[in-house]
Amino acid sequence: MIKASPYIQTIGSEKFKEFLIQPFSLNQLHTFDVNQQVLFDGWHSNKLQDYVSCTNQNGVVLEFYPEVYIIQKSFNAPVCQLPLPKTIDDFINDMARCDIPLYWSKWVDENFEPKDYLPQDGILEYFTNLLKKMHKSHELS
Repeated sequence: MIKASPYIQTIGSEKFKEFLIQPFSLNQLHTFDVNQQVLFDGWHSNKLQDYVSCTNQNGVVLEFYPEVYIIQKSFNAPVCQLPLPKTIDDFINDMARCDIPLYWSKWVDENFEPKDYLPQDGILEYFTNLLKKMHKSHELS
């Protein structure tokens, strides 16, 4: 799983920027519609009467209301309330500010180059590890 990083931490690919400024949708976390593309792994959603609740494997709960959303890192943790994110990058930035790990789905890896979505300081490590997995680390010399 590849951690989602705010755009400002990437190399600044124009193609990736165009993707990140698209409107954010709850379907990007977990979709009830097979025609929608999930962008972030590890979230499950429940539609409740007044809001949608999304939970990840670490127990983080996001509650989406018409005007705001609430982030709760754990059961007894303080709650953070923010305006609904307008773009995908706004959502990624909110999660980074609240120290909530967010991971890309396979779709992002299939549609972008790793250098587009990885943080600048993680690109070399990514390709080094890839060469090691391919048993081609000798090519680093």
